[in-house]
Amino acid sequence: MKRALLLAALVAVPAAAETAPLTLQTGQWYRIFSPDVERAIGRSVRVDAASVGPGGLGRQFRQVGVLLRKEGTYPKGTAIYARRSVNCQGGLKLTYEWSAVTPAGVAIGGQTYATPRVEKIHWDSQDGKVLRFVCQGILPR
Repeated sequence: MKRALLLAALVAVPAAAETAPLTLQTGQWYRIFSPDVERAIGRSVRVDAASVGPGGLGRQFRQVGVLLRKEGTYPKGTAIYARRSVNCQGGLKLTYEWSAVTPAGVAIGGQTYATPRVEKIHWDSQDGKVLRFVCQGILPR
């Protein structure tokens, strides 16, 4: 029942991803992985259900990954926002842009792609599970 309601909510919301700044905190952010999985992968991954809608390859959305530990030059707590698109039936994905923001709200990196590269989805990967949520509204277990 929960899955059906979540899927209905994902389909019914307008696509706000095209106009909303990547660092915008408002939205309906859904945690994708359980806290145990987040600790293992070192980040909390969330998708803004309010941004999921038609566009790009088929369905576009906003995603954020918050680092739970220092990663390269990015400090713990850095939020990495991305505006992405997925073709659920064709198994393809792309990223339009991304930005990295420190816990203090300072932008420390980012890029907008003039011609984003279309890539095949590996459904059994961490990213594949995020995309499955966008496509089907089903959270990984």
